[in-house]
Amino acid sequence: MVEISRLSVDPNLQQRLAASPEASVWVSASAGTGKTKVLTDRVLSLLLTGTQPQRILCLTFTRAAAAEMESRIADQLGLWTMMAEDVLQSALEELLGQAPEEHMIQRARQLFAEVLDTPGGMNIQTIHAFCQSLLGRFPLEADVAPHFALMDERDAEEMLIAAREDLLNRARGGQDEILAAALAEVTSHIHETQFPDLLAKLTYARGRLRRLIDQHGDIRTVIENLHALLSVSANETPESVIAAASENEAFDELGLRVAIEALLEGNENDAKRGGRIQNWIDNTSRSYDAFFDYASIYLTDLTKPTFNVRNTLITKPAAKKSPGVIDILNSEGVRLEKLIWHWRAVSVARSTAGLLVLGEALLATYQA
Repeated sequence: MVEISRLSVDPNLQQRLAASPEASVWVSASAGTGKTKVLTDRVLSLLLTGTQPQRILCLTFTRAAAAEMESRIADQLGLWTMMAEDVLQSALEELLGQAPEEHMIQRARQLFAEVLDTPGGMNIQTIHAFCQSLLGRFPLEADVAPHFALMDERDAEEMLIAAREDLLNRARGGQDEILAAALAEVTSHIHETQFPDLLAKLTYARGRLRRLIDQHGDIRTVIENLHALLSVSANETPESVIAAASENEAFDELGLRVAIEALLEGNENDAKRGGRIQNWIDNTSRSYDAFFDYASIYLTDLTKPTFNVRNTLITKPAAKKSPGVIDILNSEGVRLEKLIWHWRAVSVARSTAGLLVLGEALLATYQA
């Protein structure tokens, strides 16, 4: 295969090389540099050398590109029928890079009519249209219904809306507790205005979701593997993780009270830190939100993707007066660091599991 990717001294020579039907060519060039012209010239060269129009297949990404190629080929063939002999000979010589033989000149004048008489015209179509035609010719082999039809964007949008309404009705109507729990979990993380877009994205990713489910057998196994991957339990919730971490048995209360005394005897910053720690320990009804305020004493910005234990939990003068306090504070910081990462893993697992359940339900309704 010849690769034509860089400009040379004679760009026309490279274009003729790329347009030659005698070589398999990969053309790499930026927009507006003549790729469509090269492809058009290649088709014209194939036609001139005797290839029948119905045996040429041109695939493009867009309908606009297919229409442009078809128009360019038709325009050029039309011009060839009306050109004077010497003008036509020069045009063919420029295309082929050599003087055309007499039979090529005659064929050039006949090609316009030959292409017009070709049943269905030239095979210039999008990749999607080509794949659709293959499925239409071999529906049983492709496991699709014979005489299937593609949905247009409006039909797809209407089906998506209907599937979404069905999903919401089932979840809110008490018909499916698992679906209701999944919906509650997902909607707790996004604004209601974002929910339609989320369902649309799930629909567009239905192929990937279906392959994922088929690979693992069912949605339950997918979620079990998700929990195993994140090292979390299916019974854990973000709230239960924080509640367990807030119990007196979960941390070194005696050690922290020693640290509080040392902090309160330090400078202003030490005293503030000690007061915040004391407030949290003395409050027996430790709330979910209060825990994160407590954790922020020991850890850097928890709103960032990554965080760590703060470098300074007590000033050096205060630490010198109370040996061992810095180790107590660092140990609590390490505990909280591990715990927040686990809390994040549980949150990700539950929201992802909810999304997977919604996706499977939407997929089943959408494809029904």
